[in-house]
Amino acid sequence: MTTQHQPATPDTIIVAGHDLVDELIGKWRFADVVSLMLTGGAAPSPGESTMIDAILVTFADHGVTPSSIAARLTLLGAPESFQAAVSAGLCGAGTHYLGTMEETARLLQREVAAGSDATPSERARAIVTAARQARTPIPGLGHPEHKQGDPRTPALLALAERGGLRGAHVDTLMQIPTALQEAGGPWLPVNAAGITGAIVSDMGHPPTFGRGLAIIARAAGLVGQLLDEQRAPSAQGLWDALRKNPTSVEAGS
Repeated sequence: MTTQHQPATPDTIIVAGHDLVDELIGKWRFADVVSLMLTGGAAPSPGESTMIDAILVTFADHGVTPSSIAARLTLLGAPESFQAAVSAGLCGAGTHYLGTMEETARLLQREVAAGSDATPSERARAIVTAARQARTPIPGLGHPEHKQGDPRTPALLALAERGGLRGAHVDTLMQIPTALQEAGGPWLPVNAAGITGAIVSDMGHPPTFGRGLAIIARAAGLVGQLLDEQRAPSAQGLWDALRKNPTSVEAGS
């Protein structure tokens, strides 16, 4: 298949250089088309296709989160605007939720590029040293619920290894928990967002590629949340509870 962009005609629809009807519909998986769109026309390898599909599945829905609450409350206030409720949820894709993989990818790509001759352990120690000196957290580590380890991380790592996608970025990230502990810090295992940021980096994509996948996945999850809200409303109860126990703020404080 060509990756060159072809002009559309009155009888064709071209998507990233591919004929939508003759080449894509019924022949490509959604994950393949996502990769096609995000790369501007490059077809993914089988390993990349499987990996992107797994990432989309992993980050589709996380239950009760700020993004799902925002979406449900928006639908409560504007039930005629389903898309606005999805948008409200996606606006919460920041550094604390969904954006972690982009932050991890940016950190790893910067360190790997700067220390091309260093070992993964040396890069990990450099990352830990810099973070402790700056007193900033290291993205991609720890989980508020899975204290002993994010169960999604081994599954994603195994897929990356089977697909030939594990490289310097993943190797560096996997050394950071040990480096942090050796430096006197707590044991913080690699979480799913962190390993995804590293895998995306080893696939050769920019950090925003990871956030893009997270947003696409979460959009599907939010649609599911909102359909659930229509079937079994919960936003009104949440809003009522907040109104009964408002936060008091003294005037002028």
